Amino acid sequence: MRVTIYVTGEADGHMIKLALIGCGLIVNNQHVKAYRELMEKDPDLFEIVATCDIREESARNIAEKIASFQKGRSPKIYTDHKRMLEAESLDAVSVATPHFAHHQPTIDALNAGINVVVEKPFAITVKAGRKMNEASDKSKRVLACVEPYRRSPINRMIDWAINKAHLIGNLRFFLYHRVFYNLGVVVGTPWRHQKIQSGGGWVFDGEVHYVDFLHMVFGDVAEVYAQIKNFESTRYLDQKNLANPVPSDVEDTAFAILTFNSGLIGSFIWTVAAVGEPVVNRRYYGSQGSLNHPDARRDANLRTKSGENIPFDELEKRFMESLSQREKDRLFPLGMMNNYSISFYDFFDSIVNKRPPEITGRDALTAQAICDAILESATVGEAVNVKDVIEGHIDAYQREINEYWKI
Repeated sequence: MRVTIYVTGEADGHMIKLALIGCGLIVNNQHVKAYRELMEKDPDLFEIVATCDIREESARNIAEKIASFQKGRSPKIYTDHKRMLEAESLDAVSVATPHFAHHQPTIDALNAGINVVVEKPFAITVKAGRKMNEASDKSKRVLACVEPYRRSPINRMIDWAINKAHLIGNLRFFLYHRVFYNLGVVVGTPWRHQKIQSGGGWVFDGEVHYVDFLHMVFGDVAEVYAQIKNFESTRYLDQKNLANPVPSDVEDTAFAILTFNSGLIGSFIWTVAAVGEPVVNRRYYGSQGSLNHPDARRDANLRTKSGENIPFDELEKRFMESLSQREKDRLFPLGMMNNYSISFYDFFDSIVNKRPPEITGRDALTAQAICDAILESATVGEAVNVKDVIEGHIDAYQREINEYWKI
């Protein structure tokens, strides 16, 4: 029997027919594993009927891997998503193309009456993201985002410790500093270092995970003031030997102050241009203590005003004991801890039970807009209102991307 995350509708018993648009690294390394687990846990929930990638060999590779655990049923292979949408009878698609190719397949699928889940970052620009949400509103189909970071047990626990158990009291500020040196190409994909194709550097591409977590725990960001730099304009596919150079026109350094609607302030520093000693520091401060966000389990602790030091293992124990069975089913459905599996289950369950997914298109666009606000603030040289970025009133950084892709 299926365990639903929220019971707000009734399942119709129909197996969801899913197609994949984009069959690159993230699908190969993470999504396939999640689909396998989901099929093992709930074999009647969905079936992957097609894979699509402009590189036929990539679509074929993913189709073969899926066939190995989908009871021999091999997805059909396509190289054109429009042809696939016309040929197949689909309930849902997952879009995991490069950033510049998120919006068009998403809009095409929604216009065809198909539910969509999109990899992060949600869209190449905020304007593209708004168009995706408009298509979802018009079609009345689910639009969700694969945002796994917030769904890990550690991050669920931090949300509980701060917002449910109130273990550090009233929030005051936080520090997020990831400072190190790296000349490599991000996951071996040169397009990520080209603004027109990527939408921005790692602040936009990868830190959106952390910003989505901040949005979950602390709410809306009101204002951003930031500076960005590109100190190393050449990256290397072979970093060890400084060989196979790749030009980079996106940031490798960002310093920002985030001011939330609640009054909370945060210091956000990320760089891969820090020659010498690395620094990793993520800590949240309140009126009654502070909580360290671990990069490794051993680093996690909560230190109170009275001097008590609570290690991660104890916090994790208290968190899990605090959850009712219904809450466990919501946060970790079917007992799953893989955050990609949870992401896709949430999407499927939102279709079946006709309820919003945990991360709607508007939630995803809000997190993305905070990252874009960092880039926009640095471009205009002053603090920017995140709402103005979301509504398109500030787009100095994004304007050339929108013009290039005719968004």
